[in-house]
Amino acid sequence: MKIRFLLIGTSLSLIPSLTSAQCVATQDCATLGYTETSCSGGSGVKCPFGNKWACFKSESEICNDLGFTLTCTDTNQTGVGKACNGKYYECTCDTGYVWNDSSQQCEDATANCVIGALYYADGTCSNDYISTKKLLGIVIYEKSASQNGWVMTHEPIATDHIYWSTEYVDISELPNYTSESSLTDIQASCTNTEKITAQGNSSKYPAAWAAKNYKEGGKTWCLPSGGLLKNALDNSANFTKFNNAIKTIQASASTSAATILGNAYNGGENVWSSSEYNDVIVWYFIAKTSGSFNMADRGKYDFDYYSVRPVMAF
Repeated sequence: MKIRFLLIGTSLSLIPSLTSAQCVATQDCATLGYTETSCSGGSGVKCPFGNKWACFKSESEICNDLGFTLTCTDTNQTGVGKACNGKYYECTCDTGYVWNDSSQQCEDATANCVIGALYYADGTCSNDYISTKKLLGIVIYEKSASQNGWVMTHEPIATDHIYWSTEYVDISELPNYTSESSLTDIQASCTNTEKITAQGNSSKYPAAWAAKNYKEGGKTWCLPSGGLLKNALDNSANFTKFNNAIKTIQASASTSAATILGNAYNGGENVWSSSEYNDVIVWYFIAKTSGSFNMADRGKYDFDYYSVRPVMAF
């Protein structure tokens, strides 16, 4: 019994010390967050222990603190996602435009897409090989207000002595170009390709189907028209620009990353067009040390080396 009372007495003796250790709420306004002398428009709460205020932030201030600081009102620019008090966290350039760090503006993505420039999957062009971007080909025809620009692959996609067709049929939907000067179908590569592939399957029209089935970069690729090849590459200056671009790719990537126009075979390279002469003859581009144009039997490859280098519009 004495021990029990002794323990009770001991526990009671601890009560004063526990009471003295309890927390007491501070009455310091600054510690409690009341730091402003006044609030704009009275939007705040006054400290109950003094004259300081804790002010409420405006919507504009909250949005700014969250990083919504951009108006995205520059030319060819759009805000990403939802706005906060009329401002955005991120801006993006409209389709067909890219951001230029130097000018701090959205600029036409094709501004640098001149003949011989390297064309990338993001729609931009450069004279330099950029390893962090997907290369699609080389510009062979420049874009204008009224015409598409055109890009050709930096290597042939089919080089196994490929036929233009295995049947001799004058495709009625295709115009017949009976002279080199009459090849004016510069913009007709894809419409020509559709007309050819509608005529028969890939075993009958392998060249056009090879171009159509090429899906690099998710783009629409086509067998180049005779007019495009003639105007783009039957020109020594443009021919040189194309091959200089190939050399740029080879120097930065590897020699196997691109093929000099004309070097697909030891004996030279003849690039099929999608333009007909008649039911037997079609046009092709002779790509050797310099470019020239000619006609060939659509079913011939025994003595000449024909390839497919598809093109895409931009």
